Formats: sequence, C-alpha cells, structure tokens
Amino acid sequence: MKKIIVLGGAGTMGYEVVKLLLERTSVDITVADASAKGLKRVQAEMGSKVKTAGADVNDRESLVKLLKGADVVISTVGPFYKYAAAVIKAAIEARVNLIDIDDDFDATKDSLELDEAARKAGIAAIIGMGASPGVTNLIAKLGASRMDRTDDIRLYWGESAIDPTGSAAMMHWFHITAEKVPVFVDGKWVEVQGFTEPEVIEFLPPVGKLEVVLTGHPEPVSLPRYIKGVKNVSIKGALYPPKMMELYRWLIDTGFGSTDTFMVNENVAMPFRELAVRIIRSMPRFAPEYFKDILDDALGKYEACAGTFKIVVSGQKGDRQVIRTYDLMANNVAHSTALPAVMAAQALLDGKVKGTGVMAPEGALDAAMFLEAMSKDAKVRETVTESKYSIDVN
Repeated sequence: MKKIIVLGGAGTMGYEVVKLLLERTSVDITVADASAKGLKRVQAEMGSKVKTAGADVNDRESLVKLLKGADVVISTVGPFYKYAAAVIKAAIEARVNLIDIDDDFDATKDSLELDEAARKAGIAAIIGMGASPGVTNLIAKLGASRMDRTDDIRLYWGESAIDPTGSAAMMHWFHITAEKVPVFVDGKWVEVQGFTEPEVIEFLPPVGKLEVVLTGHPEPVSLPRYIKGVKNVSIKGALYPPKMMELYRWLIDTGFGSTDTFMVNENVAMPFRELAVRIIRSMPRFAPEYFKDILDDALGKYEACAGTFKIVVSGQKGDRQVIRTYDLMANNVAHSTALPAVMAAQALLDGKVKGTGVMAPEGALDAAMFLEAMSKDAKVRETVTESKYSIDVN
C-alpha cells in the first residue's frame, strides 16, 4: 500500500488534507505534527484509520528519518517563509516526493532554488499546490495555452476575514501587505510596496465590487518561469467585509505591520505585527460594536462565499487581441486549499507528474486535465473578449 505523510496534519489545513485523503484514496496515512494535543485529537476522532507521529521540522535528522519510506509527503507546516525550504531539503535527503501549500512569495523563491538538488535526488516537489497559489496558476496556464502570445496575467482574489480565523492567517496577511512584494513588469521582476495601487474589481456575487491592493503571493514569482514571453504578472487581493481592510490599513500605516520588536516591559517583547494580531483578536471584547458591524456584514452578505478569484489573461490569437477572464468561488478556504494538494498527491502516485525537481503547479501538472478533474468540486466561469488586432503605422 502506498504511504502518505501529512506534515502539520493536526492543524486546520492539514486536518482537511487528512479527511480528503481518507475520502478519496486508499493509502496508508501518517499524521505528523509537533502538537501532542493535536495528535491526540486526531487519534480520538479518526482512530485506526490513520497513524500518528510527532514531528519537529526544526530537527533535520529526525525529520529525514520520519519521511524515509513514504511515497509522498504533503506539508502544511507554516509559516512557509520559515519552514518551506527546510522541509524540501529534508524530502530531498529522504528521497521522497513532496507537495506543499506554500503561499509565501519569498519561500517560493527559496524553494525554487532547490530545483537542481531535487533533480539529483530524483524527486518531484510540487510547491504552492492549494487554491491560490495552485488552481490560480493552472487557470492562468490554461488561458495562456489558448493564445499564440500572452502579454499580461492579472490575478485578483478576495477572502472572508472570518474564514478561516486564527492568528496564522492574520500574520500571513501582514507578511504579504506590509512589506515589499514581487511583481513582474515589462519582462522583469521588481519589488513594490504592498497594500498599494488600489483597484476596484467586479467579482462573482455575492461579493461583487471590491477594492483590492497589491499583495505578495507566489504567482508572479513562478508564472513567468513557465509562460514564456509574458510581459506582466501581478496579483491583488482584499479581505472582506471592507471594514476589515480599513482596520488593517490603519494598523499598517501606524507601524503595527512591522517586524520590529515592541518592548511590552523589560521582560516581554514581541514583533509589532504580533501585537496587532492580539489587538484584532481581542476586539470582540474591547470594541464589541465595531466587531459586530464586521460580523453582521460578513454573515449578511458573504456567508456563502469564503473566497473568490478572478484571473485575467490577455494576449494575441491569430490576428485578434484576446482577453480570457476566469471567475471562481470557494465555499470553504480549508477545503479549497486542501483539495488541490490531495489531487496532486494522487497524480504523483498515479505517475501523472512527469519530470523531477522543484516545480510550481503550472510546471508539474497538465492544466486542462487537472482542472477538468476538479470540475466536479469547483466551477470556473470563462469569459472571452476578442477584437481585431491593429497596428498604428503613423
């Protein structure tokens, strides 16, 4: 029987991965996590359906020992800018295929630099295999494959501020907006300040119009590597309800998004952004009316939509300018992130991933086949706009 290890399997995303593996596969599953309490919960709820193991990703030797003998390891251990490359290095040493759901732009760059080492070890490591990045990358690749020339790829996303809850999601938001982030402009990677260049985008109902801003994400890092000739790649996003964006903007503008250390007293210190997360999480207690307005808005308008995406691919087909726009929605963030990872694991086990090395989703998987397989779980709406290609000779 094939063996899959789920690193971080007792956490929100990892637990969803484990549930989907049980539903969709017949494999030997080991749930590995640093949390003894979390592993006890998994054991109590899943019993003999899974095995459990303690895992410390900071202990390279023990991690390699744990991974050896597995067919695939799925890593959900974050923050990825801290742990992604370390887990890939362990997988390379253990010679085990790997999938992760890395959604940090800097971690993606670090992981891709391990490509040669992974090739030499004969393993495939598919990184960023969630909803965004992941499905968004494959949709962009599919759109580009239907053109003779791809000029621009613009990605937009919106996510409910209350799904999922937790400090990790909040810390991630500060990481991708309060710092310089990568975009691909005129054929070159450049860094720009996050939370800038606001733009109003029309998403599918019930979200509708939403102001989005530049965010740091892996898509602009990886897509230009696989879609040759593309000139511009960017990604903008927002949390909703919009009042949450107002709160985060104020915190970032006043320095609370910084990684600098705040001295609480002579014995206690923490990064400003960690303090900001604690402030946000305590708002229901010290600012109940402010939080109630946000919660009422979320439940009243966005309850049926945990996340939404729009991918706009523009270029040329024959003598026509073409814009292909793809819209999709997610009912649950954890499920929408975990499902692509599980499907990629199935593809690895079935021998449908060709080649070795560290690869983004668009470099490892057949976009059309993968999205077709996902069509039962996620509906994608495609809109095509064409116009006659013209050249100004004056």
